[in-house]
Amino acid sequence: MNVEIKDSENIYVYKLVADNGGAPCIHKGVLSLSICKPRIRQAAQEDDWIIGFGGKSVADLKGRLIYIAQVTKVLDHGDYYVSEEYRGRPDCIYKKFGNTYESVPNDFHDPEDLEHDLGASPGFDRARNLLSNRFVYFGRKGDSSIIKSVFDLYDDLPRNFVKNHPDQTRERFENFIKSIVSQYGFKVCDKPTHAEITAKCHESEDEYQIYSRCNPK
Repeated sequence: MNVEIKDSENIYVYKLVADNGGAPCIHKGVLSLSICKPRIRQAAQEDDWIIGFGGKSVADLKGRLIYIAQVTKVLDHGDYYVSEEYRGRPDCIYKKFGNTYESVPNDFHDPEDLEHDLGASPGFDRARNLLSNRFVYFGRKGDSSIIKSVFDLYDDLPRNFVKNHPDQTRERFENFIKSIVSQYGFKVCDKPTHAEITAKCHESEDEYQIYSRCNPK
């Protein structure tokens, strides 16, 4: 399978400290990013790409590719939490009541995590959800050999957010995405890495990076 990546499509790259089915969440053929990583959820647009590597601080995630996804739908204003279409998804862990939200029992977050996921009242500016039906999710099968071509970029991902990068860095990530999708297609390769749910996904060791062309959209 071949994919085209347009100059207008940003590439977001980050590291996970938990791969437990919460973020990303895959259910009925759709990948969603609804909790954790609020800055990516606030910034990414349809057609942008997300690369999720395993964090270096977690032994069974270190040096691994967890998933690649192209955003195919964005839901704003908490619509994810009121639509019947998404009600049964494992990461649909909040309910909207008028102008506020409440946490529902779930495997991933506690009620006190609501503000981190959705933002502060009354604006709830983080209540934004990214969905994809164009993704490859490796889970526990994403071994270190898969990221050889970009390992130096993975290893050097800084903690601080910087928006613009040299075009050659962007091109390497473009080629990485194309290579992975060409080899594996869009599919789920295996189950999440972590059988037991312990670490919270927002306890991230690194902030994300965004790779734009010099003339971003």
